[in-house]
Parts: sequence; structure tokens; C-alpha cells
Amino acid sequence: MKGYTDSALIALLKQHNIHAFNELYSRYCKELYARAYKHLGCKDDVQDVLQEIFISVWNNAASLDDDKPLGPYLYKSLKYKLIDRYHKNLKLSYNEAECTNKEFAATEGANDKVLLKELETLLNGEINRLPEKMREVFLLSRREHLSNQKISERLSISSQTVKNQITLALRKLKCAVDNYNAV
Repeated sequence: MKGYTDSALIALLKQHNIHAFNELYSRYCKELYARAYKHLGCKDDVQDVLQEIFISVWNNAASLDDDKPLGPYLYKSLKYKLIDRYHKNLKLSYNEAECTNKEFAATEGANDKVLLKELETLLNGEINRLPEKMREVFLLSRREHLSNQKISERLSISSQTVKNQITLALRKLKCAVDNYNAV
């Protein structure tokens, strides 16, 4: 069938002649392969694209024009398959990047929650180790949000003592956090 023109082969292909199909395949496969490989760079992807093109030729043989050479049709099919493949890969890359970002954010969020829990445990432990009066002043200030004046009135101590106790408590807590971060 090597002496047949594309038009004659297409006419035979419309009758589902496998020999005509094989001749068209061997006539165009190498050139299509080279062009596809230049763009895709992966043998498996190239073979997939060529398979899709030639399956389409076989399935749509009835709609092929006998008067036109098959080459331009195949090259145009290849062009569109490559564009489709490019868009599919681009979409996959974007989706993979999105998934990676979400996984990272989820992991990062989980790590942040663990660190916050550890820090909360550390601070509660350090607050419980403060001297009793200092702890009481600190908790009234930070947990009950009382002003220094209100604390001094409630505990019958001076405002300056309240201020000093809070300052010392904060220093101790800062020191504990700094030591924790150093580890």
C-alpha cells in the first residue's frame, strides 16, 4: 500500500481497511512522534498523544475528506492535543500547588496549635509558681482586667506595690518563655 496516495488510503480507511490505517500510521508516525517529543519530552506522553490521534482517525474516518492530504489534518490534531495536554498539566500543577499550600497551612496550623498549647501550659505553670501575693495581683490584672487602682483598693496595698508586683511577674514569665524558646 506504499504506492497509494493519502486520498486512496482515506477512501479505504472509510471502509475500515486496517492495512490502509497501518500504512497511514507508518507514513506519519515518525514525524508526529518527533514533533510531539520536542514539546513533551516524555516518551509515554508522546505515545499517549499519538494513540489518541490515530484512534480519532480510525473512529472518524467517515468524516475525513478524500480530496485532502492527511498530513495537515494530523499536524493540526497534534497541535490541539499538545495544547490540551499543556493546559491539563498546567491545571494539575496549579491544583498540586494549591493542595501543597493547603497541606502546609493545615500542618502549620496544627503545629501552631501544639506550640500555643505548650506555651499556655508553661505560662500557667510559671504563674502557679509565683509568690502568692504576686500571683494574686497578676491574675487580677491580666485575667480579670482590673486597673492597678482597683487592685490596690481590693487588696489594701499601694498602687506602686501593684505596679511592682506586675512588673516582677512579667519579668519572671518572660524569662521562662525565653528559656523555653532557647530549647
